[in-house]
Amino acid sequence: MTAGSVQGDIGADSPLVGRDAVFGELLDILRAVRKGKVATVVLTGAAGSGKTAVLESFLEHCRTGARGVRLLSAMGDEWEAQFALAGYSQLMLTSPLRSAKAYDGGPQLPATPVAALSADQVVNYASTLSTHLEGLQSHGTVVVAVDDVHKLDVESLRILTFVMRRLHGKRILFLLTLNPADAPRIPAGVLDFLTGHQVARIPMEPLTAQQVQEVARRLHGIDLSVTAAHGLVRHTGGLPQPVVELLRELPPETWLAWFPSLPPTSRLRARVHSVLDAASPGLVAVAEAASVLGRSAGLPEVAAVSGVESVLEALDEGHRAGLLRLSVDQARSAVVFVEPGTAEAIYEQIVPSRRIALHRLAAEAVEPEGEKLGHRVSATPAADQALAEELEDFAGRQAAVGAWQDVATALFSASRLSLDLRGRNDRLLRAVDALVGAGNVAEAQTWSAAVDALPPSPLRSSVLGYLSTVSGQNDSAQSQLEMAWRTSNPERDPKAAAQVAQRFVLHGVASWDGPMITRWAERAMSLTEPGTPAHVESEAIYGLGLYARGRLGEAEASYQRAFGHAAENAQKQRVQMGAGWLALRMDNVESALVNFESAAPTEYRGGSLRISLWAEAWLARTHLVLGNWDAAAATIARSSVRLETSRMPLIRPLLYWTAAELWSMRGDWDRARYYVSQAAVQPGTYRAMQVPASLARARFHEARADYESALAVLQPLTELDPWTEDRASFWPWQDTYVNALVMTDQLDTADAFLTSFEGLRREREIPSDMARMAWARGRLLAAQGDPDTAREYFEAALGHLRGLNRPYLRARISFAFGQSMRRAGKRRLASSVLRAARDLYDSLGAATYVERCDRELKATGLDVGNLPDPADAVLTAARDHHIQLTAQEQAVAELVAGGATNKEAARALFLAEKTVQYHLTRLYRKMGIRSRSELAAAFQVKD
Repeated sequence: MTAGSVQGDIGADSPLVGRDAVFGELLDILRAVRKGKVATVVLTGAAGSGKTAVLESFLEHCRTGARGVRLLSAMGDEWEAQFALAGYSQLMLTSPLRSAKAYDGGPQLPATPVAALSADQVVNYASTLSTHLEGLQSHGTVVVAVDDVHKLDVESLRILTFVMRRLHGKRILFLLTLNPADAPRIPAGVLDFLTGHQVARIPMEPLTAQQVQEVARRLHGIDLSVTAAHGLVRHTGGLPQPVVELLRELPPETWLAWFPSLPPTSRLRARVHSVLDAASPGLVAVAEAASVLGRSAGLPEVAAVSGVESVLEALDEGHRAGLLRLSVDQARSAVVFVEPGTAEAIYEQIVPSRRIALHRLAAEAVEPEGEKLGHRVSATPAADQALAEELEDFAGRQAAVGAWQDVATALFSASRLSLDLRGRNDRLLRAVDALVGAGNVAEAQTWSAAVDALPPSPLRSSVLGYLSTVSGQNDSAQSQLEMAWRTSNPERDPKAAAQVAQRFVLHGVASWDGPMITRWAERAMSLTEPGTPAHVESEAIYGLGLYARGRLGEAEASYQRAFGHAAENAQKQRVQMGAGWLALRMDNVESALVNFESAAPTEYRGGSLRISLWAEAWLARTHLVLGNWDAAAATIARSSVRLETSRMPLIRPLLYWTAAELWSMRGDWDRARYYVSQAAVQPGTYRAMQVPASLARARFHEARADYESALAVLQPLTELDPWTEDRASFWPWQDTYVNALVMTDQLDTADAFLTSFEGLRREREIPSDMARMAWARGRLLAAQGDPDTAREYFEAALGHLRGLNRPYLRARISFAFGQSMRRAGKRRLASSVLRAARDLYDSLGAATYVERCDRELKATGLDVGNLPDPADAVLTAARDHHIQLTAQEQAVAELVAGGATNKEAARALFLAEKTVQYHLTRLYRKMGIRSRSELAAAFQVKD
């Protein structure tokens, strides 16, 4: 069942946003049960994951939208669980018979609650329930629903399990909900059954950011930004209950801007208050200490801050209350709260004086210097110049190793604690600058108005220019950085001037302007010492500027020097990322993979999220080139979350270009369209954004054999991203452009462009570039009627890739080679090459081109072995008409019967449009039909 049809069942205003698939799966199971099959289904998920909402909606559907369904239901309860048969009695009392008849022939319920039952009594009650269910299902389907089965009394659990194990061939659905965290409460035998192969388990996965956006829009009329949606998912763990509660409780303006944290929900506040009211003083102290310590809440730290001697006893109490638990793994042990938002709920109820005292204790207990300072800041509500200077010193040391988020945090605190206005403003500016350096653009943008309101200065202009650059605002960045440089004084303050120069380096990379990159990088490095931030960051990009100017050898040498200067800290991340860019372009793809994988993580050595995201975007591209497409998809999924949270449009087209191409090749057109739209940019943005955005659209159109649209997208790149004697392009689009020209019969234009491109002077031959030029020339020669020379170029193209692991490019070349030879009548050669292309595409999961290879192989008319036969209907219809079709006629018939126009069929088969019309005319005459609709009808009958 599709999500759309499910939505029709659950209603547009249903709270089950993000649970449509689960609801649909339950409906499918119910249909199977109604045909005479017993099924047991367990919905699993944490508290607040929506299990009960799905169950209640499903039962409501059974009551109102499904005929002949009889319901028995029960709900687990911790208090009732101490009494035998509490759950059993709920089931029997909700039976459609609802009277003493429900118990006829079996044991009666005890007049008063009992503590336990004997084994014989359990069997007797189970037999009664089984007989009762069999009787009910003889009149219709029965649904037995138990919410929170882990809270059911033990006897009822055993009775229910006894029945579920023994009923077969009946129209009965057992539907249970279970919180895995509470599974240990269930007896071992029962749990073995519920987790065994006889039971279908449907996990309630956390909501995605897109689903949270849908929840906000449909239930509350709020249009959440992607950043806000990701923040909400992070705060709630993606659990629907707190998501809905926060959307309902907080004012709509909360979601319009970046927010550092969200408050707990009213429900969670009330629950925490209730638990703490009933808790021992030791548990209260431990919970407060853990809320203050945050991620550093290890056992020693909690003991030191709480002052509790027996922390484990308090943890046991907290564990039983469902408040907190001890998490232990190989790296560390920590006190963690069970439900997201609990720490905030506890922290906000601590009175100010105690909160300050706890932070002072925490400052003594934790080891990392940044955390010590953070607790001291939290314990200092007024200005403190000495502490501000300590924070300034710490920020300087963290900047030297590239830990920019630590720098930003320290400088914001120092700004608040500063006594003089000038020092406060200076630290605020540098804090925002550090936020951009860390890649936390979403937060930095919230400070842009405050920065803009400060008095003009080189630093202010530099910060605004830096923020404009990472936000993709080309013109604004240029004007702000020019102002910053004009008002700076390199002789009096070389460090500040070097920082402005380094911002120009980034601006140059985004513009892919080699002279700008190298000129400003040299200027920044001349003003600073090796190892300082501006020097390292400029040196990390300098090699790309040299490559952009065609100076390949110098570019490689520059990265050898840069690695020698970079220490083993976060600054090395930048050198690795730049070196990876160059290695990828120079066909050292395996080396690029190592560098990008090393540059991407920031968890252990700090570093910049911006650099990490650049590295992950190029890592996904590298995986695509190497044929690791599942790894590429995983990288895209992982980094897209961080990218959207950070609000960094500069990098979006690069990541989504790869995503759009991958899913186009795999035939997932909805996902491909989504990523094409995500990659789109406005005119006037940076070249590093416009080119990959255009390539995303071009690859999408090419995969659909829509070469006119692909050409329209690629044509502007001849001016936007030219390859000249003094400028080397980074993005490989030229062969795709030539192919689009050839496939749209613009052979003279293709020849002129390719001849010019081939004639460019290059310092060194890069194998993949040579392969692309050769296959483009082969494609053109074949279209010009010279298949023999074309073959030489195609074979040369494949030869350039010999020894390189480039399955994707090899597949592209082989497909064009085979298609061209098939059109030239060289059927055996075409068949051999197309088989190789098909195998490569199949190994990549490129379903779009596997299908096209199959079509081309059929068009050769040779034995196609075990290939799937999408033209079975064509062949059957032809036999019914007692005619013989040629391979070309079969291929044309398949496409036209499927709705393709003559032009689309010609593009797909690499034929002239007149040739398609010729085959179609012959086909009509052979079959005695006169129109495309009659052709489609003849084949559809046999589908």
